[in-house]
Amino acid sequence: MDDQQTYLLNGLIARQFELGRIARFRKVPRGRQAETFELLTSQHNEFLVALYPPGFTAGQLNFAATTINMLDKERFSVVPMLPVKPAVSSGGFAAEGPQGSSMLISLAPSGSPLPPDQYTEHDISQLGLRLAWLHRLFAEHLPAPSTLPPLAERLQQTLASPPPHLDHLLDMLHILPSPGWAHGDIQPAAILFDSDHQLCSLVDFALLHFGSPLEDLVDAFLTITLDAAGAVQSPSLSRSKALLESYDSLSPIRQTPWTSVVAAWCAQRLMDAAQHRRSLPRHFAELLAAPENLATALASCL
Repeated sequence: MDDQQTYLLNGLIARQFELGRIARFRKVPRGRQAETFELLTSQHNEFLVALYPPGFTAGQLNFAATTINMLDKERFSVVPMLPVKPAVSSGGFAAEGPQGSSMLISLAPSGSPLPPDQYTEHDISQLGLRLAWLHRLFAEHLPAPSTLPPLAERLQQTLASPPPHLDHLLDMLHILPSPGWAHGDIQPAAILFDSDHQLCSLVDFALLHFGSPLEDLVDAFLTITLDAAGAVQSPSLSRSKALLESYDSLSPIRQTPWTSVVAAWCAQRLMDAAQHRRSLPRHFAELLAAPENLATALASCL
């Protein structure tokens, strides 16, 4: 990042947030939704700035930030977001960034991501419990949207050109699992652990959406089980049992129609990619060609 960009961001931040004088400003690799920067103020307070591309609307980011702060009040481990100055926005969190982007600022999160091959069964069980708790809080505190077209209709409206196997996917979307809110991007960078492998926090909520909460389990399952060729590793299935069984201990899922869940997950991934909010997961084409295979692998863990 050059000096001119740094000067521009510093000016925007100073006008829109009450942080005090910025003593250090540096870009850091963090997640996959936004460009991120660490700030250190002259008062020795550390913050994280996220610049989201135009595919993320200010309304969407404000809703995500409000949800994060609700979770923080409920003592769920998240990093609270800072509001924009009252003179700029009444109670909002998303501020104007450069070149049509939107900006959110949070406290600097504790913990760090682990590579999936370093996950222990204890780590995986913690994640399953944390996701079940997250979805329970969503159900208690976030109402369903008052009007939302069917998922199949939204998918067709979003795609500029139909991918292979779309007709098969649309047929599967006629029977959907129980609806609810999903985090939308459960991946290693969003799961922070401390040095003792205790799960500190879940972050990166900008893809929060109303769909199937169990989409988050699909993301986590694929993180744990896919090999470099895109196949589910048989040895990893035993580790994945820890994920689903721990989730099931808090929120029963043994009667889940997994084919419908996987179909909803595929549809949401296609829409996110078409709107330039998240690239398609690796080996997505193979998963889209035979979603039943992934559903069978998930069901085998319970």
